[in-house]
Amino acid sequence: MPSIAITGSIGSGKSLALKLLAQLLPSNIYNADLENRKLLDHDEEVRDLIKKAFGDACFDSLGYPDRKHLFELITSDQSAKTLLEGILHPRLEKVWKPRALASKGTKSDFFIAEIPLLYEKGLENFFDKVILVACSDSVRRERLKLNRQLSHTETLAWLKNQTTQEQKILLADHLLWNDSSTPMLELQIRHLLPLLKNL
Repeated sequence: MPSIAITGSIGSGKSLALKLLAQLLPSNIYNADLENRKLLDHDEEVRDLIKKAFGDACFDSLGYPDRKHLFELITSDQSAKTLLEGILHPRLEKVWKPRALASKGTKSDFFIAEIPLLYEKGLENFFDKVILVACSDSVRRERLKLNRQLSHTETLAWLKNQTTQEQKILLADHLLWNDSSTPMLELQIRHLLPLLKNL
């Protein structure tokens, strides 16, 4: 079961690429956004640690983490970002890392993981291949404005904490350019399939 990582900057369409690839390849998948939400919404230990680290202001009136507040906190304070990652990332790695290690170099079904900070955290060696999903800045801004209600300033604040897209393009094994429609992204993935199946 070869292990493949999907990565890319915020707003590039990583989750969509993961969904499409999983439909076209026999695979087990790991969705970072979904696992992150599970931790924030349902893991009592994580919620307690966040409350102790950042206070009650990080939770909404229903007791769920206020993602907007957390976003503002970690994009304006590097120490807060490091602290939150220290709470979440080890728990996320416990989910995907054993599966990636067990799959790397094998020949049956694929393990495909969406890892947003793959290069930032030096995790690429856990995978046989890395697929980068990328897009132009104008498309990214529009997506984030529509889907996450992020302003241009907020988008830039998020991106400053990530390796640049240009650097990631040079590091990745394969590139999917996601400026257009879902069918166009799927067409690119279909062209990539023969290379992946020969791993």
